[in-house]
Amino acid sequence: MAIHMNISEYNLKAESLRLSCQCGWEGKANEANGELHEAVMNFECPKCDKMLLIINLITDAQKYFDWKESKK
Repeated sequence: MAIHMNISEYNLKAESLRLSCQCGWEGKANEANGELHEAVMNFECPKCDKMLLIINLITDAQKYFDWKESKK
């Protein structure tokens, strides 16, 4: 199961955060395959593509929903 954290928690741990996968791959988060989406960023195992880490990029839900509404 993927690790979940918010962006501020990730920023504090980014340099030392190590990920591991059931397939045997281990490494730093920045060595995994990262994808950036509107509200989250995720990292997948570079060996088997299993989701390892999901980061919530939203720090203020109301600001996010206001921004989302303004884009309509």
